[in-house]
Amino acid sequence: MVFELPAPELQGSESLVGCIEGRRSVRQYTKAPLPIAVLSQLLWAAQGLTGPGQKRATPSAGGLYPLHLQVVVQRVSALEPGTYEYKADSHSLKLVGDRVRKEAMHELGIGDQPWLKEAAIVIGVSAKLGKAVSHFESQPPHGERGARYVYMETGALAQNVHLQSTALGAGCVLVAGFDDAKVKEALRLPSNMEPTALLCIGQRRDI
Repeated sequence: MVFELPAPELQGSESLVGCIEGRRSVRQYTKAPLPIAVLSQLLWAAQGLTGPGQKRATPSAGGLYPLHLQVVVQRVSALEPGTYEYKADSHSLKLVGDRVRKEAMHELGIGDQPWLKEAAIVIGVSAKLGKAVSHFESQPPHGERGARYVYMETGALAQNVHLQSTALGAGCVLVAGFDDAKVKEALRLPSNMEPTALLCIGQRRDI
């Protein structure tokens, strides 16, 4: 089942300087659902198409674009809870799994990270690491350079999402401490995909 997302807004955003100054890691959220237009904008900022030749919002070494996004939806307006795959070429979501239990989301983290179960959405970033490693095998250090590029690309994606969240008034925190095997199971990743980051996002609760 595929769901078309609203078109991203390409004008009238907050200033970049203001978003950089205001960006914070936000770990507490309200119970309000995230508007689907906000989800659309966040996914576009992460991996949306921005030009001819399938150019995307984040830079990619060699133009490989090895990153993929899975979205665990817990509270989004006009969207049923479940696990979705983001399709950048059509700016749409494909339902790939049922709702993930809150307890299971909490167990993804290393240590106590309740924001994994309390966020309105968790964007899972994954990559075909083997493909990147093979592509850049001739570059020293052999067997490592491609993986480094993937994690650099993940960082660029995460910063885009952080800044876009700030512009939209949403809260976001990057989670890097997670159990790889449990994340692969929860996100329904194939064996050749490895998780690189989790992004928890929700309506921010100011305290």
